Amino acid sequence: MVTKKLDQKPIIVHTARSKHTRLLAALSIILLLIIAILTLVFLNVNKKIDSININGETEYIDIVKNVRDSVVSIRTEKSAASGVIINKNGLVLTNYHVISELKKDEKIQVLLTDKRIYTAQIIGADDKADVAILKINTTDLPSIKLGDSDNVKVGEKVIAIGNPFGFDSTVTTGIVSALHRDRGPTEYKDFIQTDASINPGNSGGPLINLKGELIGINTFIIGGEKFSGLGFAIPINLVKRITDQILTKGKVIRAFIGIIVQDILELDKEGDGRILEGAKVILVSNNTPAAKAGLKTGDIIKEINSIKVKSSNQLRNYVAWIPIGEEIKLKILRENETLSIPLIVEEKSEEEISITITNETTK
Repeated sequence: MVTKKLDQKPIIVHTARSKHTRLLAALSIILLLIIAILTLVFLNVNKKIDSININGETEYIDIVKNVRDSVVSIRTEKSAASGVIINKNGLVLTNYHVISELKKDEKIQVLLTDKRIYTAQIIGADDKADVAILKINTTDLPSIKLGDSDNVKVGEKVIAIGNPFGFDSTVTTGIVSALHRDRGPTEYKDFIQTDASINPGNSGGPLINLKGELIGINTFIIGGEKFSGLGFAIPINLVKRITDQILTKGKVIRAFIGIIVQDILELDKEGDGRILEGAKVILVSNNTPAAKAGLKTGDIIKEINSIKVKSSNQLRNYVAWIPIGEEIKLKILRENETLSIPLIVEEKSEEEISITITNETTK
């Protein structure tokens, strides 16, 4: 009898349990990979955040270290304030109101961070913008670099250094809260607003950007017991103009037109409306450049030298720095007719009206 051997093959039994086991194993591996990746990402993010924080702190530390010695304390019989050295030969910027009440023969003392004390000489001052220039008799002083306030942006970080309440070389930080503020104690207004803490004694001290450049002179605060104070600084570009004129001409010279202007508010009976661009002329003084050029009460100035006039304050600040004897062109609106009027600016004396601002509501 012949028997045939059968080929014997392994029998594989597929069960639901074995399939599930493999699936769970695969999912576990995938999950572990995801956890590993997320852990690496998290650690990397934390490392970057720490790096940013460290760099930010280092940035402030380095800036303060580089500029702090240029900030001085200014003392008179009635005030203790701040100033900043702008060249190595002893020129110091501060506010006019810091020295405005000096008695005859009263001395101004300037205290440096290394505790040296010098008696300062007044080189010149401008009470219209609250700027003063002092000189101390020494050399090789640490000085601060002047920045460009036209490039300052709302929201950028700034540093204020000064001597609030007599605490020398106090450093505070904040941001630029607003630009071109037209409220304040001076005749000419174009302030940088900041939330960096500024207090009595900070007057005349520097407002500094993160390049270590001087962008403003801290001048006044608005504050109270129930709310944080608002700080205001004179833009350094305005200070540069004043300083250059005092050093080269011995005084500040501003241009003269001879008009009083108003901002224009257009409101309906319900009190709704808007502030219009332009400046309305409400007075033209006799025998002035404006009168000679034919400007009339009621004219609305829309442009000056092809630059749009957005407000009365902007117009006033612009005109003040036009070179004496230069011809300018005004684009005006007179009884719905647009006219171009040329005029030549003259030097403003203390008695003359340059451009005075009030407010008007039209309905």
